[in-house]
Order: sequence, then structure tokens, then C-alpha cells
Amino acid sequence: MEPVLYIPLICIFLFILFFILYRRKNYYPYTARHLLTKREYRFYLLLKEVADEYHYIICPKVGVKDLLAVTDKKQYMKYFHKIAQKHVDFVICDKDLYVLFAIELDDSTHETRDARKRDHLKDKAFAAAGIPLKRITDIDKKQIRKLFR
Repeated sequence: MEPVLYIPLICIFLFILFFILYRRKNYYPYTARHLLTKREYRFYLLLKEVADEYHYIICPKVGVKDLLAVTDKKQYMKYFHKIAQKHVDFVICDKDLYVLFAIELDDSTHETRDARKRDHLKDKAFAAAGIPLKRITDIDKKQIRKLFR
């Protein structure tokens, strides 16, 4: 093979190599998704009607780490990691964004052993912090009104 033919082959090889490396560096396998599930959104619409009567603000899908602070500084990381990846479905705040209570919309996914353990941890953590964590299973306006009492 003529040495002159190697030049285009090398150029093609380098182009392909550059393209592969560049693509890997700029590859982000993400797509947008809805913030709430259909069930959560149906609940949100009813919750909003009631919350608006009180001029309260609804914050959906709030991280527990954004609501609770770890007080044990010696074991901070241990207790922080227990709540770091958890969230509550909704948080109800007053007009100054003071947290009044949190809501968990429980369904059949909360019946597994692991889910019950997670729920128990949340219940204890919120109780320790003095923030009511209210659980609801039915998407019913009467039940939602009871949350605000």
C-alpha cells in the first residue's frame, strides 16, 4: 500500500476517534419528566383548593434534608445520610414559608417492609423536629380538609 494512502486513513481514524471521545464527554442521558405522578397531581389539585382558603403555600416533593437539621454534630454524617435521599410528597407553609406540616400520600407502595421502615424513620425524624407529618391514603376532599385541623 502506498504511504500516501495512509494519510486519508489516518485522518478518518482520527476524526472517528475525536467524534467518539467528544460524544462521550458531552453525553448526558437525561430527559424531562413530570414532577408529580397522576395520582399526586389529582391530590394536589384538591389540596390546592383547600390550601388557598387558608392562603397557604404548597411545596411538592421536598427533600427531608431541606426540612430537618441534624443536631448531633459528632454523628452528623450518620444521621444526615439517613434523611439525605428521602422526600415528602407535599409541605404546607404559611405565607412566610414557615413549615406548618408535611404530607405523605400513601398508596400500596408503602406496604412493603422496606417502605414501612422508611416511613417509620420519617415519622420519628419529623416528630423529633416538631413538624407534623400527616399521612393520607384517600384522595378525598373531606380527608384533605381534616389535614388542616
